[in-house]
Amino acid sequence: MFKVIDISKYQPTVDYQAVKDAGVSGVILRCGLTYWGAQNMGADALFATHYNGFKKVGMPVGAYYYSAADSVEVAKKEAEFVKTLLAGKQFEFPIYYDVENTERMGKLSKETLTTIVETFCESLENAGYFVGVYANTNYFQNKLDHARLAKKYTLWLADYRGDNANQSLSRDMWQYTSSGSVKGIAGNVDVNECYRDFPTVIKAAGLNGFEKGTGSVSENFFPAKGYFTLGDKHENVAKIASFMYRVFPAYTDKRALGDLYGPYIQAAIKEFQKRTGLETDGNTGPITLSMLKKYGFSEA
Repeated sequence: MFKVIDISKYQPTVDYQAVKDAGVSGVILRCGLTYWGAQNMGADALFATHYNGFKKVGMPVGAYYYSAADSVEVAKKEAEFVKTLLAGKQFEFPIYYDVENTERMGKLSKETLTTIVETFCESLENAGYFVGVYANTNYFQNKLDHARLAKKYTLWLADYRGDNANQSLSRDMWQYTSSGSVKGIAGNVDVNECYRDFPTVIKAAGLNGFEKGTGSVSENFFPAKGYFTLGDKHENVAKIASFMYRVFPAYTDKRALGDLYGPYIQAAIKEFQKRTGLETDGNTGPITLSMLKKYGFSEA
């Protein structure tokens, strides 16, 4: 799990290095917005400043665009405008379509608004971007076809209800507060939990301004789906199993050894994830691999 924040012109003073040193793994920047009244489009006043500042200190970034589209035609115009804002830049995190404008979207049917979202996202995907959809729980449940969108795009859910926040809707990122505190930024900040290693995925695929294969060696460590799970057979599974048995023999059964990702290596990985604060799904993907490396694992 990664800690990710999102900011805009409403965070005018940022110590970029301090934010990175505070343990933030990524930042999503508002690149622009559509003003719902006349539906004029504009860039966020500090998008370029924040982009350059975070890039200078090596912070992975993504972007989001606040939409006020109430028709496919407006969504197409927004997509073309966003492409001009993103041109010449590189983003390690997705480009999100922010869908929550009640004034323009509140009366639209679920089918209409979902089609609007798909129109924008398809246009950005065709231009080589890794695209996602941002919305709150109410919109994902009542205004959007969540299941349909989840099959196509990464989703970013906003729900500030703490322990009562929605647990059933699919999401790769959860915005759990708008009043967070992060060293290096004065005032409140939106804070998120991110469950997917987007920089690895995006760089490996050559999206968001990157050339294919520009990421780390880890990108070639996994099969095409990007992680190892029960039933997979691969030479790198044997490397993981051997390491686990050697370094964590207390909870790694000898029967885990070998190139098959069976129940014994799955159980050992699940225990490792539990002890290191990761999601305990028993699979080995980029996040778990990164944690294994902290304990001495080598891909070689």
